[in-house]
Amino acid sequence: MKKTPSNVCPVCKIQALDVSVKEKSGKALQYKCARCGEFRISNSLQPWIEEKNLGPKLSGWIRNLSELGMEIPDINMSILKEIEQSIPDYNPSDKQYLFLRHISQKSKYPGDIVSIHPRFDYPLAWASAPEELFFYIRFLVERGLLISIDDRKEILAGGNKPVAVAISPSGWEYLDKYEQRAIELSQAYVAMSFSNSMNIAWERAIKPAINDAGYKACRVNSKQHSDKINAKIIAEIKNSLFVVAEVTEQQRVVYFEAGYAIGRNLPVIWCVRKDDLKNVHFDTRQYNHVVWETTDELKEKLYDVICAVVGRRKKI
Repeated sequence: MKKTPSNVCPVCKIQALDVSVKEKSGKALQYKCARCGEFRISNSLQPWIEEKNLGPKLSGWIRNLSELGMEIPDINMSILKEIEQSIPDYNPSDKQYLFLRHISQKSKYPGDIVSIHPRFDYPLAWASAPEELFFYIRFLVERGLLISIDDRKEILAGGNKPVAVAISPSGWEYLDKYEQRAIELSQAYVAMSFSNSMNIAWERAIKPAINDAGYKACRVNSKQHSDKINAKIIAEIKNSLFVVAEVTEQQRVVYFEAGYAIGRNLPVIWCVRKDDLKNVHFDTRQYNHVVWETTDELKEKLYDVICAVVGRRKKI
């Protein structure tokens, strides 16, 4: 490792950081950012990040991986494009929920006081600035889901100081009610055809790719659950961290499952066999697809995309 004079995070622009250079296939700068977390990236990608205004989303993605204890991500152009298209644009209600869920993760027990520094911690809410995080904190306090330990005037005024909060009993009930504990989950739901040829793709490519990335692959067989297929599908998607939608053979239920996942703001990774690419529904052609010809190719490509979009777990 050797030091480089560059002390500015290329993602969030915070300064006075330790930056290291590590030799890989080429030169990649390794950043340890007090706001984003730790990651590796080439400075040549910075103009593209700025052009696409990808900074807030990328910062939230990196910080989320860091909070999960994932491996340090290596960010390249392919990963940036996957993040741009696969990570949802969260609305204010989603961001409040995600921030509250992070507080629950940091709480050692109900009633535990958690210190939040808006200047460094706003990516926990996928926010764009400290002021946006202050807005969510104030609103969560007003809703009775958070308890402010600090003077209420300080919360209303914002500022550059840490804020002490705790989840209220109503906040814990809110989290339980929505049953969205994706940050704790290791399940990946797979929506796909159950034909013989696609069963081979499941066994040789999709399932092992998901497992190799550190997740548990889940697939609901409609033949086994024909009486309550919709309830089973919805329950398993709710219990998943992300969804793989393999649309080869154009089964309508696959599009239904992917659409439901998108509605819940879960990352969806789209796959299709090359000979069926022309038949992909026009509403979903805007998304990047893992296009494959052999099961070996599908396994390799799917694994890479999972690591890029969701992150690789060290262990299941």
